[in-house]
Amino acid sequence: MSTTSARPSSGGTMVIPGTLPSRPGAGTTGKKVQVTANYWPATTMSIKPVHQYDISIEGQGSKTLPIPVNRKVFEAAVWAAENNKVFTGTGKYIVFDGRKIAWSPMKLDLGTAEAMKATVILPEENGNGAATAPPATGGGGTGGPAAGAPPPRKFTFTIKYAAEIKMERLKKFVMGELPEGDHAQEAVNVFDAIIRHNASKIKGCEPVGRGWYLKSLYPAPADLTGGAEAWNGLRLSMRAGEKNMFLNADLATTAFVMSGNAIDVVKRILNRQDMSRALTERDCQAIGKLLAKVRIRLAFARQGRKQYGINKVDSTPAQRNMFDHTSGGVTRKISVADYFRETYNIQLKYPHLPCFVCGDVKRPVHLPFEVVEVVPGQAYRRKLDETQTGKMIAIAQQKPVDRLNRTMGGIHSIVGAVREGTTTRDNPYLEAFGVKLAKDPLTITARVLEPPELSYNPKSRQKTIKPMDGTWNLRDKQVCRGMPLHSWSVLVLAPEQRVNRASVDNFVKVLVGACKTHGMEVTMEKPPMRYGTDKNVEEMLKAAYRDAGDGCRTKPQMILVIVPDTNPRRYAEIKRTSDTTLGVITQCMQSKHVGKASMQYCANLVLKINVKLGGANAYLTGKTDKAPAQLPFITDAPTLVIGMDVTHPGPGEGTSRPSIAAMVGSLDAQCARFAATLRIQRSPQGRQRCDIIQDVFGMTTELLRAFYRSTSRKPNRIIVYRDGASEGQFVEIRQTEIAAINRACAEIEKGYAPPITYIVVTKRHNTRFFPKRREEADKSGNIQPGTVIDTNITLPKEWDFFLNSHAGLLGTSRSAHYHVLHDDNKFTPDRLQNMTYRLCYLYARCTRSVSVCPPIYYADLVAARARAHFQGLEWGEESSRGAASEHAKMWDTKFAKVKPELGSVMYYM
Repeated sequence: MSTTSARPSSGGTMVIPGTLPSRPGAGTTGKKVQVTANYWPATTMSIKPVHQYDISIEGQGSKTLPIPVNRKVFEAAVWAAENNKVFTGTGKYIVFDGRKIAWSPMKLDLGTAEAMKATVILPEENGNGAATAPPATGGGGTGGPAAGAPPPRKFTFTIKYAAEIKMERLKKFVMGELPEGDHAQEAVNVFDAIIRHNASKIKGCEPVGRGWYLKSLYPAPADLTGGAEAWNGLRLSMRAGEKNMFLNADLATTAFVMSGNAIDVVKRILNRQDMSRALTERDCQAIGKLLAKVRIRLAFARQGRKQYGINKVDSTPAQRNMFDHTSGGVTRKISVADYFRETYNIQLKYPHLPCFVCGDVKRPVHLPFEVVEVVPGQAYRRKLDETQTGKMIAIAQQKPVDRLNRTMGGIHSIVGAVREGTTTRDNPYLEAFGVKLAKDPLTITARVLEPPELSYNPKSRQKTIKPMDGTWNLRDKQVCRGMPLHSWSVLVLAPEQRVNRASVDNFVKVLVGACKTHGMEVTMEKPPMRYGTDKNVEEMLKAAYRDAGDGCRTKPQMILVIVPDTNPRRYAEIKRTSDTTLGVITQCMQSKHVGKASMQYCANLVLKINVKLGGANAYLTGKTDKAPAQLPFITDAPTLVIGMDVTHPGPGEGTSRPSIAAMVGSLDAQCARFAATLRIQRSPQGRQRCDIIQDVFGMTTELLRAFYRSTSRKPNRIIVYRDGASEGQFVEIRQTEIAAINRACAEIEKGYAPPITYIVVTKRHNTRFFPKRREEADKSGNIQPGTVIDTNITLPKEWDFFLNSHAGLLGTSRSAHYHVLHDDNKFTPDRLQNMTYRLCYLYARCTRSVSVCPPIYYADLVAARARAHFQGLEWGEESSRGAASEHAKMWDTKFAKVKPELGSVMYYM
């Protein structure tokens, strides 16, 4: 047996080669087809050096300035210096990253010191007119017509020569002539900065992450409810491919805070049109929560309007909100409503409504809703609720042809670099740096791999099937390994008046029939049933658990839980109790399915229930007299297939929550069953988030032992599919995670070192493919399942490929990107691509091929399920006030472990 090149040293550490595996060529199997990628090739790319400059912008105080302010200061400085002949020729097209670095296509004349310092004064946001800001209304201030007026905004701008960027290195990189690991990143950064700088100069074009969003971009912003709206835009980046650079542009949609008069925004938040009634305290809290830190400005002052950040909502109506106001040397009590009437001649239409509280905590400013407007272009930073998420998904789902056309339209609006006929919208910055882009996106020759053949139980009427479009069904088929169901019960967490007993009895009868039809043995056909409420889910589950055990005098196997809706808090409590307290699987279902009692719905439940009990639903056909094995590498010798993922708290979920690392490992040669292990972890001090899984050693040890318990063999080789890793951490992953897997093997047995292949899988990228010809598309208009791309836009030397393994549903399919970081098993491209594609047909809970390799999906599910395992804490709720360290400790101590009896079954399905 061959062994890994990462060998234990005498000190017990592993030595991992410093370079990534080189591409062993391109694959050859499959039918050739033409696809269009959302990549625009660089037709011209200058190799002249680019000059990099360090930028320092300091305002009053030492805090870091926002990027939009930095850009305004930079533009003002360039304009002033240009008049002084500093930025001349192509130098006036210097580009800035918005933080600390700028690049110029020519060297600037900054004198012998190669540096320049200047004072920049931006126009006052408050303008020159008096009385455009209301007074401070608290903290003992005297107030006055011009109270709160901002001081002139003065900045110190410094530019200093830093380095010469040799752009010829980029040419060498794409031609594969640079050493391994050298991606000429400093030169790639120049191209990215050029694209982003041009976008930043477009009025109303707002940056969020890697995307640029324009309210005027077709289609118009859509209401997401709750004061949020969806804007369209583009995610833009320059990508290195084989022998060329490309502009990668993908249509993007993100949530912004609804702009305009605050009364209209509040109406949307509260979902009410009539504002004649006073708001409740609960209404005020909801408004304050959603609009916290959102910027507003006075609606009645048209020049140089000062912006305020909302701190909270004061529930006291404007007509009764009193403060001390000094005028003419006389101080008197006055209401906010009367102040606006007397000072600005504004009679409030809604004096009974509350005010926004803005400004300094010691000298707050109270602004009635109707006199302010929400500043446009502010990203919605809170986590979208279920309704908003549904609307966002529906908006973002664009048919392939529409997505490509709108992407091209977005390029004309935001990049302005693609020629169309005789009309040009050239990007002067690209031209200054000697770059031209092709008019049309790239066409690539792809290959469509042959789908595998699936095997079901030999007792089935249809024993095998070869899905040609990535989908099939369970009709006339029995699961490969059906598990018996002897001891179970039913818990209905809804009133009997809503879900009557007769309907539940009938549904159970249909479900039992589906289990038997599809190969499961059910001896308890009439399980005990009880009704309960959400008031004490844990006690209800414990009672249902006892019911199941009492019914057949054996350990309960399952509780079927019928719920009225998708309430996440209830669901989390069900799973926490069943996974960490009772050690029994639960199958949840909504009550709306009870009355229908659909056989198809019940068949879907069978797929989940069977694997949760330890069964297997389908295999890939093994070696026969007529055909070779479908998974030869895995079935020829004991092979452990591992899936890995690490997830982090999402937007609006605070920083006290831990990250969750999950790993799954196969338990059979068919890759039909996977054991799971997980950990909570925190990033090392000073790092906001860490994608490195910290206890790979311990988790791998658990999976190796589970594999041995299931097969009575140690794996001869290991294949790892890793999700959740960024390109910038590939080197660290190789030195930590792969080394930890090797150490875990050595821990099992001295000298045991099976060869490892380690592949990073990326789902969240911006590469899209579109069929060039209609006859080569699937039913949804997307590229076909099995389409693989491993040329042109893949990396010049490293081994990566794109694989579209699923049939399109709604919108445009996104292929998975696979990047090989380590390969002791010496795969050929065809063998690795075919194995990965065929595994995608083995996702246990549906009858369709899936978009990423199932071990990745399973690790995702394990990590998601772990969010429910915190005793007395709900993952989605906001942290209460207090020290972050104390909150972190609370989350860590409240985490409960999964019961050992669930360790070898797929409870997370």
